[in-house]
Amino acid sequence: MTVHSIHIFNKKCECIYFAEWNAKADASKKDKLEPAAEEKDVDGDPETAKLVYGVVFSLRNMANKLSNQGFRSYKPGTYKLHYFESPAGPKLVLITDPNAPNMADTLQSIYANVYVEHVVKNALVKPNTPIRNQLFRTTLDKYVRSLPNFE
Repeated sequence: MTVHSIHIFNKKCECIYFAEWNAKADASKKDKLEPAAEEKDVDGDPETAKLVYGVVFSLRNMANKLSNQGFRSYKPGTYKLHYFESPAGPKLVLITDPNAPNMADTLQSIYANVYVEHVVKNALVKPNTPIRNQLFRTTLDKYVRSLPNFE
C-alpha cells in the first residue's frame, strides 16, 4: 500500500497541515531521524487543499442524505481517499493507492495518538492555526512509515 498524502482541516475548513510521501524519493532518507515526508508549506498547495475539501464536503453531504452511516472513503480508480472527522472538529483526509484497505482505524489512531498528544495538549499551539510542531511532524511520519505494507 502506498500512502500518498495527508491533509488536516480545522473547523473553519482551512488546511492546517499537509504532508506528502514519495516512496522513491524517500528511499535514501528512511534511516534519518528527521521527517522524510515532503512538507512543502504547512498547508501545501492551497488550490489542491480546496479541491480535496470540496470533494470531501460534497461526498459527506451526499452520504448523509442517502444513509445514516456517513462517509468514510471514496475510491475513484487511481487513488483512495479516507476520511475521519473528530467530534472536536478537525477532519483528517488520507490519500492512498486504490488497493489500500479501510484506513478508518488508522486515521482514528493518528487523531488520538498523534494529533491530540502533540497539538491539542500542547499549550504553545494555538487552536485552528497551521501546525508547525516538529515533534508532531516527526511522530506522524514515523507512524505512517510503520503502517503495514508502506511503500
